[in-house]
Amino acid sequence: IKRDFYDEVVENNFRIESYDIAHLSGGSTVGVMTVVENGYVDKASYRKFKIKKLAVGSIHDLASLGEILERRFAHTEWKLPQLVVVDGGEVHHRHATQVLINLHITIPVVAVVKDQRHRPKAIIGNESIIKQYKKEILLANSESHRFAIEYHTLMRDKKFLR
Repeated sequence: IKRDFYDEVVENNFRIESYDIAHLSGGSTVGVMTVVENGYVDKASYRKFKIKKLAVGSIHDLASLGEILERRFAHTEWKLPQLVVVDGGEVHHRHATQVLINLHITIPVVAVVKDQRHRPKAIIGNESIIKQYKKEILLANSESHRFAIEYHTLMRDKKFLR
């Protein structure tokens, strides 16, 4: 069954899901999903993912991103977004887009490119969507980064305390 983001667009309703990965040299790798709907964060819809497919100590953001996208979209009971935001450059944008294509899901993807200080410097993807939702895209991305670091720190501390 092909799922299309246009199927769930409700008048004046725009849901953005943003994804980010956090790890420390590949250890305690986690992924998160944050949601901005109609310009406001929806913390009740945030989700955490422990990365399961990677060997301990391996660093592979693309594989981790693919895993959380596959696991998220397996939840057909969750509301579909109208836009997916990923943290990273062109490679992350292409990878997330390909994962959605493989899942037969048609949802636009944008990627937020960061500078050396981890501040947004560009957004890659559909220009008209970026122009219309730039503030919400940056909010979603900022929230996913914050949430990923918070979750990673929690998991790392739990592991350390064992």
